[in-house]
Amino acid sequence: VLMSRETDVECPQSHGSGTCSQSQGGFSQSHGLSSQSQSMSSSSTSTVPTSSQSSHSSSGTLSSLDTVSTQELCSIPEDQEPEEPSPAPWARLWSLQDGFPSLECVNDSYWFGRDRSCEYCFDGPLLKRTDKYRTYSKKHFRIFREMGPKHSHIAYIEDHSGNGTFVNRELVGKGRRLPLSNNSEIALSVWSNKGNII
Repeated sequence: VLMSRETDVECPQSHGSGTCSQSQGGFSQSHGLSSQSQSMSSSSTSTVPTSSQSSHSSSGTLSSLDTVSTQELCSIPEDQEPEEPSPAPWARLWSLQDGFPSLECVNDSYWFGRDRSCEYCFDGPLLKRTDKYRTYSKKHFRIFREMGPKHSHIAYIEDHSGNGTFVNRELVGKGRRLPLSNNSEIALSVWSNKGNII
């Protein structure tokens, strides 16, 4: 059985009705279910040359009986999961004084305070030595984001302290929240005690 490089053409040496068609870099042949064509295809498979026995036609192209090697693909070991990229931060807090570390916000909500359950805990040795440390509440404030109009997020600060949280010198007020914008300065207990800028 000879294969043709042309798509959907009659194969001149095939028995019965059949066409050759090209598919994904190789060739396939479809036949009617005649017993003669089945016996011909089964006997012809033993005479198909391997890639080491391949011959070239006079035009310099590969013969239709040549096999084309494929590239082996690397597989991921079963016990190893591909690494997921880390999420991009939706906000960054930059320190305005020693003792307050910077923070990249990737979670939707962060608690700030002296309590160790806070994601941003005021327990650094530099902060503990200041006279203002005792004015910081266990849960002083929270920064979070919510879905706003047009599927965009809005960042807020919510005051939970007894001594106050200030944004750009404005007192937020216990139990209240204010929207945050770029370059908002956050101060604790007194407006001049600036800790971070968002």
